[in-house]
Amino acid sequence: MNWRSIRLSYGGRILYARTSSLYLSCTGWAYDSGDYHGAMDLALEKLGYEELRREQAEKRARGEFMGIGVASFTEVVGAGHGKDYDIMGLRMFDSAELRVHPTGKAILKLGVKSQGQGHETTFAQIVEEELGIPFSDVEVREGDTDNTPYGLGTYASRSTPVAGAATAMVARKLRAKAQELAAHLLETRPEDLGFERGKFYVKGSREHFKTIQDCAFAAYTNLPEDMEAGLEGVTYYDPPNMTYPFGTYMVVVDIDRGTGEVKVRRMVAVDDCGVRINPMVVEGQIHGGLCEGYGIAFTELITFDEAGNCMGSNFMDYLLPTAWETPNFEVYETVTPSPHHPLGAKGVGESPTVGSPAAYVNAVIDAVAHLGVRNIEMPVTSDKVWAALRGAGVDA
Repeated sequence: MNWRSIRLSYGGRILYARTSSLYLSCTGWAYDSGDYHGAMDLALEKLGYEELRREQAEKRARGEFMGIGVASFTEVVGAGHGKDYDIMGLRMFDSAELRVHPTGKAILKLGVKSQGQGHETTFAQIVEEELGIPFSDVEVREGDTDNTPYGLGTYASRSTPVAGAATAMVARKLRAKAQELAAHLLETRPEDLGFERGKFYVKGSREHFKTIQDCAFAAYTNLPEDMEAGLEGVTYYDPPNMTYPFGTYMVVVDIDRGTGEVKVRRMVAVDDCGVRINPMVVEGQIHGGLCEGYGIAFTELITFDEAGNCMGSNFMDYLLPTAWETPNFEVYETVTPSPHHPLGAKGVGESPTVGSPAAYVNAVIDAVAHLGVRNIEMPVTSDKVWAALRGAGVDA
């Protein structure tokens, strides 16, 4: 890959990143950005990899079992261009409708539906960033096909890659009209105006300006004769490509030789989902995914008895991990913007469930690899580890 450096800003944060040129995989996916070495290097640094390897060698010499697991991943999420990707003939675009009232407050309607990812905050923040309307003045409506524009819904980490892009694009449409309104109010030309934080100002004379709220009111009360009233619009966003979040996860475990119990000592996660619109929302999704990854690796199992009865048919019998079982997650980020997304964002919600199970299990296998153990099927429960140790001749 060829690398180029770029500088961008979103939400008041200045970000520096590297993005690669296009890589076409043998399976046909067009990977358009990624700094995989950077994610790996950051994870190695934060974990203290070399020092832990020395500790592991010392523990093995004493008959103790410690392992370090590493897993890097790239996920394909979002939606691709309509001519190439569809579901039963339906193109994978999505939509956003934005209406700004004379009061300057707005309603944003989307074709996706929040499942706890914080759409109400994230998409309102996009409107705030693009138009300058405070996010608290933006009402987000989703999931009502009688009242929202067409969309394919929420799945495959596609909400921000597709609906978030649609939100940005419709907000930019409205900003262009608002600029014409501001020019009318300031008695100048639209091209003579600049825009910053909800204000259209005369270039070279910043004290002369109109706010987005002024423009919204004018859209219904004082507009040019040849302009249609109102400040609203709909965008159907057909993404040029999928988005490719990636990362590197590293786990340190200690294993009790007598019981086979696995203790996760460290969990370092480096995720790159492009530009993070709301870092706290993203981090919450990563924590949830790492928790689920722990469940996949160590606790969750659908099994049946000899009569065919499901042994985990309810949550009394099926162990979902909680804060009690899971380790502390040390989360970090690199930023490689999506080159085609209007905000540079990529999906993230499912990424931790892609990379973390492998990192957890790799750590367990690394702890016992010197005994000749090469695989323990998930979930890696203590009885399976105990059996692997005894099978390799390790006594209590």
